[in-house]
Amino acid sequence: MPEVITQRGIKIAGENPMIILYRPGSNDIVVLVSMWTARYSPVGSGRALVIWTDPAESGLGSGAPIGIYTDNPDLAAYVWEHFYRDYDTIRGRGIETGPPIPARFAELPGGDQFHRITCVAATTTIELEWRDVLDCFQVTTHLTGFETSAVACPCAAAEVRINGITAHGEIHQPEGWFGSSAALAFAETWRET
Repeated sequence: MPEVITQRGIKIAGENPMIILYRPGSNDIVVLVSMWTARYSPVGSGRALVIWTDPAESGLGSGAPIGIYTDNPDLAAYVWEHFYRDYDTIRGRGIETGPPIPARFAELPGGDQFHRITCVAATTTIELEWRDVLDCFQVTTHLTGFETSAVACPCAAAEVRINGITAHGEIHQPEGWFGSSAALAFAETWRET
């Protein structure tokens, strides 16, 4: 008997690590980062860094970035439209008010010890670093209209640096199904159900 194969439209495949930093001792978000690396999407490959930082609470002041940094403007628009437009945690923070910001990216993986992505745009350098991977596991979720799978790796520590200045804030553990508000997500695939 032949194997039954189900094919569904892929919305995006790649990586999507994130960092959420909170004001110490609270649930107030001071930094929110979602880094998309699309190996495949209907609008091509590339990267889109969705970032919001609270200028005062993060300690970054006027250098606090808000927006979508990208090497593929179509991907930035696609990610926002399909994955964030209705996401309450990020919507309304001003990310969507400006055009995508052209950027270049470099990535340095360090196994289970660290993972670093650097984003350079004009006079702004954003460094994202995840450290001390706690565990890795495969997770599948079923959201409205989508099935999402990823290899999730929650981390014990993370930093966001803007032009060499480390943003204030702490990660939460445990948090959500990732187990940490700083997590790497590899082999992430969103498909239509």
